[in-house]
Amino acid sequence: MEAVLVIVGQDGAVLCDVAGGGPVLPRMRFNGRWPPMDSELTDRVRRELGVTTVVLEPLDFTTVVLHAHGSRLVSADGFAWLGPEAVSGQSVVLDRWVARSRSPASDWFRPGWFERAECYIDGELKAAGRVRLSPSRQVKHWSMSAVLCTPTDQGDLYLKAVLPRLAREPDITRYLASLGVAPFAVITAVSPGDRWWLAEDFGGVDGWAVSVERRRACLAQLVMVQKETIDRGEELIAAGCMPLTPAALADGVRSIMARDDIWRAPRLAKNLGRALSGEEADRLEALTPYLVECAERLEEAGIPETVVHRDFHPGNVAVCGDEILLHDWSFATVTNPLFDLASWLHDVSEPDAASYLDACFAAWADTVDPERMRDAWRVAKPLAAMVEMMKLIELADIVGPDHDFNWLPMTYGWSRRLLNAAADPGLAINGWRK
Repeated sequence: MEAVLVIVGQDGAVLCDVAGGGPVLPRMRFNGRWPPMDSELTDRVRRELGVTTVVLEPLDFTTVVLHAHGSRLVSADGFAWLGPEAVSGQSVVLDRWVARSRSPASDWFRPGWFERAECYIDGELKAAGRVRLSPSRQVKHWSMSAVLCTPTDQGDLYLKAVLPRLAREPDITRYLASLGVAPFAVITAVSPGDRWWLAEDFGGVDGWAVSVERRRACLAQLVMVQKETIDRGEELIAAGCMPLTPAALADGVRSIMARDDIWRAPRLAKNLGRALSGEEADRLEALTPYLVECAERLEEAGIPETVVHRDFHPGNVAVCGDEILLHDWSFATVTNPLFDLASWLHDVSEPDAASYLDACFAAWADTVDPERMRDAWRVAKPLAAMVEMMKLIELADIVGPDHDFNWLPMTYGWSRRLLNAAADPGLAINGWRK
């Protein structure tokens, strides 16, 4: 995959490749499906071009704005700093960025944000008697959040900055940690006005790097946390969790299914050509009464409401020896616990999906009979896909048309999983794949 680099100096000049004649934006090829939008990219820019940068703003899946630090000297031949008009017309997303760059959607897309975050980290390190070992690295930088990792003499610290909608994550994390049933991220400092906080590194590896058997243990730990939050709905909401009642879910179904701007959208590069066909859109919208009925039937199943992670996948699990840490509670909600199975089963094989369901229902056995849970999953499965769609569409609406490319392809993927689940009410398929 090829990355298109918009490297901007502090005076607004853009680094252009002039070796072939007319100025063009630099490009770099990477192995993998997408170029990295983090310090892996800026490391390579420094090695190959001799320019120290930070990721400022991804403009689409392959085009990224990088902000240069300090000197504009370039060690590579065939490059020159020119005004942005020199590359005008080469990229629609770049031209749009130039027109709106004074009012970016997120704080971390503003020049100087990285330096301000570094100053904040330094202040907290000094107060804690810790020593920074090197500059922070960008771990994640996209429309929903920015994450930095700072090496210190007492272990790594992570800074996370989020959208206003997600800013209660540290409060929720601390509340869940207070229950004493499992380890959670240790929050060391919070800056509410900036919507960022610092957390200690847990260590270990993420859930993608462990065996299926170990992942079943991760799922069982989620169930343990969920069971501990039965009858704690008011406390969870006070801590920042959003409530999603059956009535609110039914209302959400009606609202989402009426979004012709999404379901009747053309297949574009920003949605990776995954928009629905007219026939698929017709079938999806026709499911509205069925899904409302499912919400009513699921309420009748009597499964207790608990905390629901709403983004529960192996990448949000850290495994360190015998310990498991579930993190990134940005979307935490009080609702039916079965909805967390949606993202956990996202792309797993059918045999693994069956084993995960068995592990989940067995973990619930001392509270709810496993067969009752399985029957409830038959009703909850299409709703779980809908809950995923509601989350993604909310994010697309928040970040707007300049960054909804992060969310639209996934939205269409979940809409097709919903169609498949509705066509399989007997649960012939445990997960989402045949």
